[in-house]
Formats: sequence, structure tokens, C-alpha cells
Amino acid sequence: MNSFFPLIYSITLFFILFIISFYLIKQIVNTQKVEKKIIDLQDSIKTDKASYEIFYKLGQLYLKKNFFYKAILLFRRALKTWNTNDKIALGSLYNTIGFTYFELKQYDLAIYYYKIAIKIIPDYTLALTNLAYAYEKMNLYSEAYDCYKTTLVWNPKNELASSRILTVKRKVAYLA
Repeated sequence: MNSFFPLIYSITLFFILFIISFYLIKQIVNTQKVEKKIIDLQDSIKTDKASYEIFYKLGQLYLKKNFFYKAILLFRRALKTWNTNDKIALGSLYNTIGFTYFELKQYDLAIYYYKIAIKIIPDYTLALTNLAYAYEKMNLYSEAYDCYKTTLVWNPKNELASSRILTVKRKVAYLA
């Protein structure tokens, strides 16, 4: 029985190292793909072939990499040339800019952009939820409650809004 222990230990160790190696290689390949996309998009911008879509895609990649200020600059450049008739995508862009400012803890700017997204698309429940959460971060619980309530009007099954509205409601009652 004692002779099997080293064999079992070695096999187990081999499989653990194999799984870790597989995961690391997968992460390296994914990182290389993202870096290649960034380089290709940056090259498109340098050759003046950049459309709002390229600025947006590059901004999304920078957002994933937590380069928030670079992402904001690219999103703003995308806004300048965005097709104003494309309301859904435009609302999504404003929500994304709001999210980026939220990540930077610049809640006032996040709220500004979330409100524009909601003005463009009134039933945009993601932007409504984001706006409510930004209000919470600024301790504006009444406004947050109203946003969560509006979210539930548009989407009664929104679990996040349902759970957060109860928390905010308690805070509003406590402060009243």
C-alpha cells in the first residue's frame, strides 16, 4: 500500500499542474488576442479610416483593461460622429460612458450620462438601474428609490431593482 502513495501523489500533482498550465496558456492567448485587436484598431485610427464604431470598439477594449480615461476619450470621439438616428446604440454609448465615470467614482458625471441615456431610451432598465446605484453612492436615496421604482415599472422581474429598492426604502424611511 505504501508503494502506491508516491504514484498517486505524482499523478495528482501532474493533473493539477496540467490544469494550471492549461489555464495560464488560455489566459496568455486571450490577452494576446485583445492586444492584437487594440493594435489593429489604433492603426485604423492613425490612418484616418476611423468611424465611430472603431472608436467605440477600442474604448470598450480599454474599458476591459481598466484604462478608464483612455476609454472616455475614445467614447467622446465616437459621440462626435455617431449617427443620431441610431437611438438604441446611442443610448448604450451614453450608458457606457456613465459606467466608465462610475468606475472612476465620478458619480456626478456618471449620473449626467445615465440621464442622457434614459432620455434617449426611456425604458432602458440597465441605465435606470445604473442611475439608481449612482444615486445610492451619493447618498441620494429618494432619487435612487424613484429610479428603482421606474425600473420595476418597465421590468417587474428585475431582480436587482427588486432587492435594491427594499434596501433603499429602509434608508429613506430611516432618514425621514
